[in-house]
Amino acid sequence: MPRRIAVAGGSSGIGAALALRLARAQAELHLCARRGDALEEVAQRCRGQGARVRVEALDLAPPGAATGWLDRVEGEGPIDLLILAAGLFGGRPGPGAEVPEAVSRAILEVNLLATVALAEAAAASMRARRRGTILVISSLAARDPLPDARAYSAGKAGLSSYAEALAADLAGSGVRLLLVEPGHVRTRQTAQHRGPLPAMITAEDAADRILGALAMGRGRCAFPRRSVVVLALLALLPRRWRWAAMRGQRFTVDNGPVLRRFSPLEEQRRCPD
Repeated sequence: MPRRIAVAGGSSGIGAALALRLARAQAELHLCARRGDALEEVAQRCRGQGARVRVEALDLAPPGAATGWLDRVEGEGPIDLLILAAGLFGGRPGPGAEVPEAVSRAILEVNLLATVALAEAAAASMRARRRGTILVISSLAARDPLPDARAYSAGKAGLSSYAEALAADLAGSGVRLLLVEPGHVRTRQTAQHRGPLPAMITAEDAADRILGALAMGRGRCAFPRRSVVVLALLALLPRRWRWAAMRGQRFTVDNGPVLRRFSPLEEQRRCPD
């Protein structure tokens, strides 16, 4: 069982559920997320199970922010496990509506660019000492792009592709990588989702499946099985038939959590004239 663990996106969802499961082993946890109040609540619950916990509230998207956090964590000692669970969800706000550019940019910055930056930094550090594990949380949307959440799908597809490439590069180095592609999990993301959510599971169930795959030494896992099988069968159909079969799964998204992510001052700093 890893002793020093860093979790990016530890304030809610799968990241929080994993932190709480790992806290039972009295691990040393380093959690980061943008929402400091939610992060501290998770930390207190982890401490109640005997874990030592450090938290840092920050936005991982700005260049250097993600690697700066990891540098601070590893300044106190090397980590055994890095969990990359930070993510944003957004998409079409109404039937036929366009997705705001700010939503697409924020999603790609956090879900892909910041996550890749963290993985690169961790891989270099772990490779140097020939041990460590990187756990990447992607999505089944990487396999089945969602018409109503195109940027989200693109980010997750890119992340899965990157993780597979990194795993190949790390082969024989002593560093492990586990790529996780979950389906619908009851989190803040599904609370934004307005439409069908087939085969949805809890974050706690997802955490148990992920830790089981980690314990078995697997390099990739996707769940729930029902969704994985359905997507595999749909992939055998001609595109037009597949699109027709999936019409009943169309949805809209409450983009409020993403659009509220930046204050006007932050937006001004990020997008200078």
